[in-house]
Amino acid sequence: MKYQGDTLSDEMTETFGKKTVKLSHLNKLYWEKEGISKGALIAYYRDMAGYILPYLKDKPLSLKRQPNGTKDEGFFQKDVDPELLPTWAKTTLIHSESNDKDIHYLVCNDAATLLFMINMGCIEIDPWLSSYKKPEQPDFMVLDLDPNDVPFSQTIETALKAKEVFDRLGLDAYIKTSGSRGLHIYCYLGAKYQYELTRTLMGQIATLIHSELPAITSIERNPAKRPNKMYLDFLQNSRGQTVAAPYSVRPKPGATVSAPLAWEEVNDSLKVADHTIFTMPGRVKNNSDPWKNLFSKKADLRKAMALIK
Repeated sequence: MKYQGDTLSDEMTETFGKKTVKLSHLNKLYWEKEGISKGALIAYYRDMAGYILPYLKDKPLSLKRQPNGTKDEGFFQKDVDPELLPTWAKTTLIHSESNDKDIHYLVCNDAATLLFMINMGCIEIDPWLSSYKKPEQPDFMVLDLDPNDVPFSQTIETALKAKEVFDRLGLDAYIKTSGSRGLHIYCYLGAKYQYELTRTLMGQIATLIHSELPAITSIERNPAKRPNKMYLDFLQNSRGQTVAAPYSVRPKPGATVSAPLAWEEVNDSLKVADHTIFTMPGRVKNNSDPWKNLFSKKADLRKAMALIK
C-alpha cells in the first residue's frame, strides 16, 4: 500500500499474522479539495500503528464513521454487532446508564483492528480515558484548551500558564495539538482514582488557571457567555467521554493529526496545520518521542489537591 500520489489499487488486503483485513475504495477522495484519498489515510495508520496503539490499549471506542470522507458529517457508532465483525476483533460489553442498556464497544489492541476501523470510514480515533477493565477509573486526566474566536497566540499563552500550574502541583503534564483548533494536556493516572476525583481536581486546576488569566480564559460551558475567551474544558473527565487519541487524524483541512509535543515546541512558531498524515511519519522517525516518559510515573492527585488548598 502506498501514499496518495502513487499508483494504488482500489482494493487490497493487509495480513497481520493470522489476521487478514480487506481494504476497499482506496481511491475514494476523503479530502476532495486537497486530493487526499482513503488509501492515504489507511497507509498513515498502518505506518503509525505502533505509535498510536499504546494509547488505545483496552479502551472502549466511540466510532465516528465518515465513509464519504470529510464532506459528510458521518455518524457516531458506539454499539457494534460482534457477529458482523471479524472473529478476531475484540469487543467489550459495558452498561450504559443513560441508555439503560448494555453496549458492545469495539476495542483496538492491534494493527489489524486499527485498519479494520479505518476501512469502515473512521477518520479519527476516539477512545475513552479509562479501560474496559476499570471503566470507572481513568488512565488519563485531560484538560482541553478550546479556543473560541481567540488568536492562537492566546492558546499558547494559556498552555504555558497551565504548565506553570501543573508544575506547582507536582503533576507531570504532557501536551499535544488537538488536530483541530486547540491543545490537549494529559496527566497519566494509571487507573488509581475515580472519575469524580479527577474531574473535581481538573476543575480546580482550570479555575486556578482562569484566576491567573481572567482576561483571556473561561470555565463557562456556554459559548454565548464566554465570547472571545479560551474555554478550559475539564468536563471531558467523565465516564464515557472521549478525546481524540495522540496521533489520531482529524477530519479537518489538510488531514491534520493530533500531535504530541515537547513543551519547548509550545511557542509562537507552533502551527496545528504543520502536523499532518504526510509530515507525522517523518517527525516520529527523526525526533525523540516527547511523550516517551508518560507511562513511567502515575500522578499523585491527593498531594496535588492538598497543594491547591
